Amino acid sequence: MGEVRLTIQVKSLSANGAPSEPVEVLADTGATLTLLPSTVLHRAGIQPEDRVSVQLADGRIADRQVVNARVTGEGHSVPVRVMFGEPTDSALLGLTVLEQLGLAVDPVSPRLIPAKFILY
Repeated sequence: MGEVRLTIQVKSLSANGAPSEPVEVLADTGATLTLLPSTVLHRAGIQPEDRVSVQLADGRIADRQVVNARVTGEGHSVPVRVMFGEPTDSALLGLTVLEQLGLAVDPVSPRLIPAKFILY
């Protein structure tokens, strides 16, 4: 499967009139939360509100700062929890946000496709 990248906008939920910031992200169905560069979040007037413990790809456990923010991508906009990335981190759009945006990764033609919301 190839990489699926897209440009999203991130905006503060609390700062009225604060600018949104564009950021290119990798759609990562193996990540739960979205990880964005701290510099992008700070430019958008977004400050950390909490910390979470996360398991990294290499199995290590790390604490990361998080905040609720508005993410817009592929014509949809949702309030979501995002993690503050460290300088060596890649920007990732996690599975939770993909699902909230109503998107899925098509592994055959690496691209995003509309997904159905499920209510059982």
